[in-house]
Amino acid sequence: MNHMAKALFVSLMVCGLTFAQGVRTSTYYNYPLLTGSSIDSVLNGLKSIRGVSFDDDVDGDGKSGIVVTNYADLGHVHVFKTVGNDSIQLVWSSPRVETGGGGSTPRYAVFGDLDNDGKKEVIFQVSNVGILIFEWDGVVGSGNFGTSPSQIIGMPPLAGISTFAEYLEVLDIDGDGQNELLVAYNSAPNSADRYYVIRAVGDWSTEDPGFSSFEVEFEAIRTTHANYGLGGSPYAMMSANFDGQGNKEILLQPYNFKNISPVRVPSADTYLMADTTNKKQFLSLGGTFDDVALFSGVAYDIDKDGRDEVYLPTYPAFGSPNAGKIHMISYDPGQSTSEIDSSNVAVFDMTGVIGATSLFGWGYGDIDGNGKPNLYFTGNYPYNVISLEYQGGDKKNQANWTASVLYPGEPTIYTALVIKDSSGVVDSVKTVDPSFASKIYARGTDFDKDGFEDILLPYQALSDSMTVTRLAWNQSAGAFDTTSVSRVPNPKRWGFRIIEGTVNIPTGIEAKDLTVIMPEDFVLHQNYPNPFNPSTTIRFTLPVRERISIRIFDMLGKEIRTLVNNQDQSAGTGEVVWDGRNNRGEQVASGTYFYTLFFGNFQKSQKMVLMK
Repeated sequence: MNHMAKALFVSLMVCGLTFAQGVRTSTYYNYPLLTGSSIDSVLNGLKSIRGVSFDDDVDGDGKSGIVVTNYADLGHVHVFKTVGNDSIQLVWSSPRVETGGGGSTPRYAVFGDLDNDGKKEVIFQVSNVGILIFEWDGVVGSGNFGTSPSQIIGMPPLAGISTFAEYLEVLDIDGDGQNELLVAYNSAPNSADRYYVIRAVGDWSTEDPGFSSFEVEFEAIRTTHANYGLGGSPYAMMSANFDGQGNKEILLQPYNFKNISPVRVPSADTYLMADTTNKKQFLSLGGTFDDVALFSGVAYDIDKDGRDEVYLPTYPAFGSPNAGKIHMISYDPGQSTSEIDSSNVAVFDMTGVIGATSLFGWGYGDIDGNGKPNLYFTGNYPYNVISLEYQGGDKKNQANWTASVLYPGEPTIYTALVIKDSSGVVDSVKTVDPSFASKIYARGTDFDKDGFEDILLPYQALSDSMTVTRLAWNQSAGAFDTTSVSRVPNPKRWGFRIIEGTVNIPTGIEAKDLTVIMPEDFVLHQNYPNPFNPSTTIRFTLPVRERISIRIFDMLGKEIRTLVNNQDQSAGTGEVVWDGRNNRGEQVASGTYFYTLFFGNFQKSQKMVLMK
């Protein structure tokens, strides 16, 4: 399916704001409406994508990919890969969770290699199940992460598996040559709310846990460590090298007055919580307001001094003066990372540009290509992506930063339309969908490897329909009467978008067709003739080059004949003839048979009748 992306921004004025030059909406995914098919019912859940993660080479073929979350049908994640400039293809979907699930999970998914065997994994949490790990099968270009988990982190070692985990990191945090999983797990009861560093023991493979298990290297407990400011729900564990020496530190953050507390990692399997001697073991950034960095924050060395900072957007409590503000956490040379106080914080106030806006996602890069690093934060329309650009000098001085709206969002996605007929004079009022860009991915990312920086934007709670209200003027009553109220499909159901820098294009703008390859774009035609005797032709149409198989099955699901076996097939229409014989060359009996097209990790079937 082709979609033209026409929302291009050179100098766009909306609500009195000027937006950045040289940025365009290069790619969007228009999720399907529910039509009753299993594919549509699952993919319809992509109207509420809370998180997206990126990998430069998902399965060894050099193509980058993303994994996105999907609340639908007890929880799924989907992997898309690039198939060319501004084109993506769905290559894998996690299976339906049979028990548990739901609870607005999964909220985030990451690529990692937790068992350290060189094979990528898709890792995500599902309520009442735990943390699921799906490992790539090792076949170059397959995009296959299995039909069941390779492993599940459950109870134990987790103290509880209900509710959600908002954020995950996979890295070698303690320098021992093994990757660990950092996860703040918000479970129930409160004693099960914990911050974990978990390592794998042993190795697993696709759909097979083998003899692997897990060990907890570090654990902080909400109820036990309340004196570290951890009295609220666990929300994030962020790794950052605050002092520029040795291993990274970990910053813990609960949903509790935007409290933060550092953890040092001096050596393998050694984790030291903050020193309580000076009562500086945590810092409350929200003051008396119960703010939070809802989707964690971004660790980045903005001035290249060898020491990371952490930038925390504010999701404010009601009435909080911190709305529209960013907190930067940093340590000066010689400062101890064993404690934290106000000297470690700088506040950047962006309300002059965006007002008292709630902030959600985060990232970094240089999308305008001017050599000055940018931090990105997200909010509701018309502030979907805000840029905070560092100009040089003292990074703690707000005067050395410039805030601007990089991408306001799409102004023609509506939730409501009111049509007023005043004695033949018709007027209409449209309400723009206020949906926010959630957990974006931006790390100087070039998703489609075309030389331009991309920001990957998932959207949560996007409306799939629009309420249309028709009003007619009632002269005798002196008021409008409601003549009809209806709901119509929203034509722009853009649950996922990519905005792209265009600094190398002379005009600063460019419109391109987007091709999003979905399973429904692979067509298995009805065979002809049908019924048939003695042979029939099976036609298929592929939107992209793909390895395919075509097999014949009887009514019991037993394979009768393989016509095409994992062959590389060019895009376009092809055909193959079945002569009514099985794999042994024997003529089969009259009856009903099924022919199935296998492509990637999906398949399509049709029914045919052999009549002698």
